[in-house]
Amino acid sequence: MCLGRAMRTILSSLPSFFAGLIVVIGLCSPAGASDCSALSYAVDDAFAQMKRATKARDLEDAKGYARRSKNALEEASYAAGDCGCEDAQMEFDSAATYARRAHYADDVDDFVDNMNRSIRTFNTAIEAVNMCRGKAE
Repeated sequence: MCLGRAMRTILSSLPSFFAGLIVVIGLCSPAGASDCSALSYAVDDAFAQMKRATKARDLEDAKGYARRSKNALEEASYAAGDCGCEDAQMEFDSAATYARRAHYADDVDDFVDNMNRSIRTFNTAIEAVNMCRGKAE
């Protein structure tokens, strides 16, 4: 089963997704690198898995990548907590919940709806990380 047009909805969310990711990559200054390096890694991994989910050729493959993105988002949630970014921690946790729902989706529409929610919530988490970063500077 090809996801075709339904997946374009998710792909339209990716440009802002890239913008948020670029900011997080620079999150850790040399002084704080040991505290937050896990966050940067988890965000990179979540991004890669979400992108793969949006480009999957069939629903089952997409659901597999959604599960992987859920795992990476959970890691990002824990790492954000370790960095003292509680708002980001909650948002990453919510994004992981939506990715989990996408993984268990029964049809393409349910999958697309939950992956879009996961991506939007991920973007909100990135904004929360940036706010936390601004407070630390």
